[in-house]
Amino acid sequence: MSDVVLGITDAPAARAREWALRRAQARGVALREILIAPSRDEADAVVAGLADADVLVLPGEHGHPYRSLIAAAPCPVAVVPENEAGAEPGAQAPVRHGVLVGVDASEVSEHALAFAAAEAVSAGEPLVALAAWEPVSVGTEPGLDLWTGALPVDLSEATAGMLERMLEPIRAAHPGLEVRARVEVGDASALIEDVSHEATLTVVGSHGRTGLARLLLGSVSEHVAAHVSSPTIIVR
Repeated sequence: MSDVVLGITDAPAARAREWALRRAQARGVALREILIAPSRDEADAVVAGLADADVLVLPGEHGHPYRSLIAAAPCPVAVVPENEAGAEPGAQAPVRHGVLVGVDASEVSEHALAFAAAEAVSAGEPLVALAAWEPVSVGTEPGLDLWTGALPVDLSEATAGMLERMLEPIRAAHPGLEVRARVEVGDASALIEDVSHEATLTVVGSHGRTGLARLLLGSVSEHVAAHVSSPTIIVR
């Protein structure tokens, strides 16, 4: 079985180290460390040391998405916030429950769902699958009396249908797993960030339907990685 790898930066990493150690012990594998340059963007040397990694664990740094590392890593990347509440030191820890996963109709989202389901089963937690839709904006042509703004189309039903289709293989593979499907209206990045305050673990795909396949870090995963409030794993 693959090792758990802890990325060492100049950021505080007590909780990242603790999380990585617990994961390694639970899986009966080694925990090893790899030094990451202060720029965080020199990915080649780090990636070379991840060939046999189960997961790369990084300390959360508010506002820093580890863009290059996550985009290049051949394994899932976990970003663990230093503060329990994802806020100021000394803040009361929230009550957390469930493994949250962001879902769209992309192939990488299927991978994220399967990964999150396995994590939920292992932890004895419910799986919370969140899908979001946003109103579509339309423009106007000069001189034409067209309605502007968000189209008055409710996509909740279509989004719920997509989510249920994505969840079908998960329910079949894990019949004893409690699955909670959530459909929300709004920006997916902001919604996942908000709901993650309640989760024991958050999982997102490295890019979604608008991503450039495996070349760039998607906007949702980039935002979530830069604003973690619970341990968050980005899956390819």
